[in-house]
Amino acid sequence: MGQIIRLPVRLAGYPDNSAALDPAESVLLVAFRSWVDAFRQEEDPMPRMCQDLDGAGVYDAAFSVNRLMTIIACHVIRPMSIHCPGCQHLSNDEKRLLHAASLAQGGHGHLAETALRTALLSAEGAEGALDPLLDLAGLLAEAGMFFRNRGAPAPNLAVDKPTASAETIL
Repeated sequence: MGQIIRLPVRLAGYPDNSAALDPAESVLLVAFRSWVDAFRQEEDPMPRMCQDLDGAGVYDAAFSVNRLMTIIACHVIRPMSIHCPGCQHLSNDEKRLLHAASLAQGGHGHLAETALRTALLSAEGAEGALDPLLDLAGLLAEAGMFFRNRGAPAPNLAVDKPTASAETIL
């Protein structure tokens, strides 16, 4: 009779380079960065996001991203590091946002809310961010864009420190 030995499964984590992201992750990262870039320049983020997301086949996702990022901007508990649109580096906060989106798309809304509350947002902000995050994850899934099941970013990841002009702090 055979013996089954269960080996622990260790999920791959998030890469440090944005070029190594999957398509759904890349689309969402560009949307986050585009929104923050427009926010910093005191511009309306919607025209650029609508164009970018329409090109990716998820035009309606721009409205969910706008709602989500507006909530984040109002309820963030510390400065967040979101890089400029063309930056290849992936910040720890960007990894956390992508992970929350992945959890939401996987049907784990309560875990997505907890992930946001633990690392980035007030309890009220995390609760408010859940609906647009679930909408966004659903729109990406409808377009055939699915997040890879990655391991959670370490809870003790250091807060990114601003460097040169490559980072945008929200």
